[in-house]
Amino acid sequence: MCLPDYQAGKVTAVLLQLAPSARSEQVKFAVSQIAGVKVVEGNALLTSSRQALRSLLVGVAVFSAVVALAVLILVSLLFSAIVQERTREIGLLRAMGARPNHIVAMVLAEAAMITGLGGLGGIVLGFALLLASARSLGFYFESLGVPFSWPTLDVLAAICGAVVVASAALGVMGALYPAWRVRRLEPFALIQGEGAR
Repeated sequence: MCLPDYQAGKVTAVLLQLAPSARSEQVKFAVSQIAGVKVVEGNALLTSSRQALRSLLVGVAVFSAVVALAVLILVSLLFSAIVQERTREIGLLRAMGARPNHIVAMVLAEAAMITGLGGLGGIVLGFALLLASARSLGFYFESLGVPFSWPTLDVLAAICGAVVVASAALGVMGALYPAWRVRRLEPFALIQGEGAR
């Protein structure tokens, strides 16, 4: 076996890709015969950990999508009930001059505020749980030979902001149908409670 342009002291590592028919034992033996070259085989634990993490991330993404859909349906049901309870109030607002778009904006703003605060509460709870288990998690990763490090503050702030915005957006999407439905009703029908039927 010959390594092209091999100069002792100038090459720190060489990565070999084997053909499907090659046997790794023969290649390791041939490379170990070269003076000053040490054979280091890839860590099977790191490879299996990466594959497991990739599968875990796909599973978490699918689970998150299902949870987001469930939250969207729950928020829609919740705001349908809220709008039904407030039909008389909405009718009075409309009778006093509020436009249908104002009513929609009011319902959507309330939904965004409530779900955004819920997302913020989830972040605080998640950080508390992560800090409580960080020490044992760090020891576990060290025992596997995997370095454990926290993301930078910029990355954490960006993730937190994205979570709050996504929570508020889910609230707005969930409340959109109930708000749009009540906007079409006349003030008199709302005051009489006909919109609640």
